[in-house]
Amino acid sequence: MNNPSKARGRVWFRLTALLLGFGILIWLPVEDQSELGVLIASGAICTWIAARLLITAPQEDRQLILRHALVGSGAGLLLAPMAIILMAVKSGIHGHGTPDFSIDQIQSVLLRIPYFVLSGFLISLGVGIWRLVRRNEFEAEDEE
Repeated sequence: MNNPSKARGRVWFRLTALLLGFGILIWLPVEDQSELGVLIASGAICTWIAARLLITAPQEDRQLILRHALVGSGAGLLLAPMAIILMAVKSGIHGHGTPDFSIDQIQSVLLRIPYFVLSGFLISLGVGIWRLVRRNEFEAEDEE
């Protein structure tokens, strides 16, 4: 028997992926040389991937917080390479004589990797604890 809430969740993930892809396609041709747009786009991609991994994984209490911490750290670790890939794609699409992003901008993204990993770890750890508390609250209500 099909679970309607799981089917609804898959539809929402597909719609958000389409929206994310559409936003990136709109952003690519814009003449913008700041790394803020790149970091936002790559952060959105990594967040979507992390949410997809966490929601589709089995929900066991013992490993829930550990799984959240690992996936969040991995998403933070992948944010910088994703940003550099987006920088390269954007520079390649525009085809200027000089690249859109300087070496200093690329280096500043690479130097932020520890902060991205720590941020992903802390945010996903908080979400994991929140999900565990919410699940325990619902189980306590069912027992009453």
